[in-house]
Amino acid sequence: MISADDALKAHARTGSEPAHASLRDRLKRGWLVTMALLVCVTGSNAVMAAATLPDPVVHADFDELSAGKLPGGLQIKTQFSAPDVVPGVAGSAWRTDGFSSYAEGKLSLSPSSGLTLSLWVALESYPSDLEVPVKDMVPSSFIQQAAGGKGFDLYIDAYGRWGFKVATSAGVLRIQAKSKFPLRRWVHLVATVDVSTGVASLYQGDELIGTVRGVPGMTLELASTPLRLAAAPTDTKILDFTINRLNGAFDQVAVYAAALNAEQRRLLSGPSSTTSAEPALVVPATRFANDTLRPRVHPLPPANWTNEPHGLIRIGDTWHVFYQRTPNGPFKTLMHWGHMTSRDLVVWESQPDALMPELQSDDFGFDMKGIWSGHVIADGGKAFAFYTSVNHGDRLAASNPGVAMAISEDPQLREWKKTGPILNSRGARDMRDPFLWKEGGTWHMIIGAALDTGGGLLYYVLEPGDKGGRWQPRPRFTDPSYRMLDIGSEIWEMPVFEQLSDGVWILLVNPIGGKVSKYGEPSTRAVYWTGTWSDGTFKPFSPTPKLLDLVPGHLAPTVGRADDGSLRAIGIIDERRTPLAQRQAGWAHTFSLPRTWYLLRDNRTLGQRPAPELVKLRQGAVVDRSGVSIGRDPVSLDAGHGAYEMLIELDDAPADAAPVQLDVLASPDGREFTRLIFDRVRGEVMVDKSRSTLSADGEGPQVMKGSYAADSFGAMRRIRAIVDGSTVEVFINDAAAYSVRSYPSLANSTGIRISADTAQPMKAAVKVWPLRLPQ
Repeated sequence: MISADDALKAHARTGSEPAHASLRDRLKRGWLVTMALLVCVTGSNAVMAAATLPDPVVHADFDELSAGKLPGGLQIKTQFSAPDVVPGVAGSAWRTDGFSSYAEGKLSLSPSSGLTLSLWVALESYPSDLEVPVKDMVPSSFIQQAAGGKGFDLYIDAYGRWGFKVATSAGVLRIQAKSKFPLRRWVHLVATVDVSTGVASLYQGDELIGTVRGVPGMTLELASTPLRLAAAPTDTKILDFTINRLNGAFDQVAVYAAALNAEQRRLLSGPSSTTSAEPALVVPATRFANDTLRPRVHPLPPANWTNEPHGLIRIGDTWHVFYQRTPNGPFKTLMHWGHMTSRDLVVWESQPDALMPELQSDDFGFDMKGIWSGHVIADGGKAFAFYTSVNHGDRLAASNPGVAMAISEDPQLREWKKTGPILNSRGARDMRDPFLWKEGGTWHMIIGAALDTGGGLLYYVLEPGDKGGRWQPRPRFTDPSYRMLDIGSEIWEMPVFEQLSDGVWILLVNPIGGKVSKYGEPSTRAVYWTGTWSDGTFKPFSPTPKLLDLVPGHLAPTVGRADDGSLRAIGIIDERRTPLAQRQAGWAHTFSLPRTWYLLRDNRTLGQRPAPELVKLRQGAVVDRSGVSIGRDPVSLDAGHGAYEMLIELDDAPADAAPVQLDVLASPDGREFTRLIFDRVRGEVMVDKSRSTLSADGEGPQVMKGSYAADSFGAMRRIRAIVDGSTVEVFINDAAAYSVRSYPSLANSTGIRISADTAQPMKAAVKVWPLRLPQ
């Protein structure tokens, strides 16, 4: 094996310097680039001549990007304060965000010259697109200079189909790869166009993907547009979002005005094509470092858009939660199943997406339009994911929507094999979100549905048989009818059915549509019934549903059992700001902190308290005061940290006690604050956001009220508030709960004030704990 120094000396004897400025450095570092040598044997003497590269017309290795120096000839566009820098195949790489970032630069070529594109790419996911049939989709591009049918384009679509096309005087030459583009590893792409022979070729590492022939002596039909990386020739839009850009990392990008031969292409080689790109696909902390509204201790994906969590399950010593995800930006389209894991429900680690839309033919896939919510169960040493699959086919014949299944025998639940649809929407106008449980040896499934009478459920039981049995429909799950239980919705989503105690079960659903709207009355929120379950029928104690939370803001919880059999629940705390604000933030929605569900003493009402595991977040109380007087003069406190937990323990209240006012996210000058009001006499809570922000980004009602049932939850004595970024979660007596979002615009809107409009101050004990993720 020739040494790096020997290779450099041999190369120097040819009278040429390396074309890449980084080639010498790579050789000196002992990097995996090997100089191609031509050996000519004359007698007993070996004369070596090194292959050489022409000078690239564009070259970017991104090694100095962290110092603010842009790669040669390229400008990086991003809405964030600086481009993301991550580890590359050599030195540093540029991390794209999937929606706002791309690179562009000038590129001048001669129509009679050849062309070589060389770049290293690692994709986290395939690009997004509209939820339209395949023929109407607009692919994204790794690198392109294309417009009006001219130029070249190394492209990829939302299903991982990729290839290369180039316009020439002999027509448009196209090479389509037969296999999907690999995700989450570094891939070296090389495309060449030899005008002298009329041949275009596409390579993945050393593998020839394909060639196509034009005519010898042809010329390039060039486009008079900038060269672009990670952006398509045509943008696709949803509201304020460009959705068809690339989410990944780029390194060692070069464009040559010639078709490189085999020996020259070897000079561009690098690590094995199976090299993991996990370090490069981590979202750098710098992207959101200055975002004071982004939670720090709540579970949430590393970036972009999320929605309902589902499939909370404990396998061995690891919790898994799956969730609705757009991996490429803060917008909703072509849903994936995201995946996070935790050992303690406190520190969460992001995993590769578990499921994504796919095609089974050139133009159809049973889940091509999205992997919607569902449930995960474990049985017989395997995990089973049941999810809502949607496509562009017939409602019944194509199971659109349908319930599909995937199986994992991987202890880490990272690898899944889809088995296809198992149910269609027969019996309902629409359906989604299966939930399963096992009773004795029998599996049961309920599915949220739109029925002729409004929201309801479909109910199935798995009957034993060949190939695992058959799901048989049952006529009714509840008694009384769904019409009597519904609140005027069109469909029920995200059902949950769990046992709370001996003889008492809870059915929870999230009604939407019809009379229900996000900011209307009734509003979009989770409701539940408690009752009995026997002989395949749930009988609620009352047909009138109870509200999961006292005010809207938290919904669609997923539940799982801890080791002691108690229930843990994690829901979504949805956005209450404009789509433009979500785009500018680069992320949307967050999950709630885990709660413990239990049955209150009235044997009818669900109690909710912070999961006991959350105590690990506390970093030692910065405030611990008893005998605090709460009156018209506010008690001002300093949490000492961006995220904190606060506990107010009130003395017994007189019959005419004034409401307690707790201002959080408050600025020192009083211009911004979010007021939480607790009226013990009227049995009412209120969230007043009328002065919560100076910006115009907020949406929804400024004042929200909710009734507090003291006969179920007890007199208001213990008020617990957990504030983290834009999330505010409140627990009263560790029994009643609600969670909301608030978006102050001032960086110093972090203060706390406690007051009551009374001349007779009341006494309380107050504690405040800063919250940090354990190291």
